[in-house]
Amino acid sequence: MARTVITNTAGEAKHFGFLPPHGKDLSDGETLTIDGDLRTLLAGGLNRFGRKSAIAALDRAVGDGLVAVEDIADPSSSSSSS
Repeated sequence: MARTVITNTAGEAKHFGFLPPHGKDLSDGETLTIDGDLRTLLAGGLNRFGRKSAIAALDRAVGDGLVAVEDIADPSSSSSSS
């Protein structure tokens, strides 16, 4: 399963409202690992039409240097043709 690692790079503790399920507080330098792709999680679900603001908040936080996002692919999903 793919994962997303979020790191608070803001230089201080912050609340990130876009982190599932209802926002999370991260201290400076703290990381959070989420199972799955964060953007897919934010875009899906029952409230998917109202989640554009969460995706925009994620984009702003990345653009402002408040968080670093690392997508980690599932190593077991790589195909090998032998």
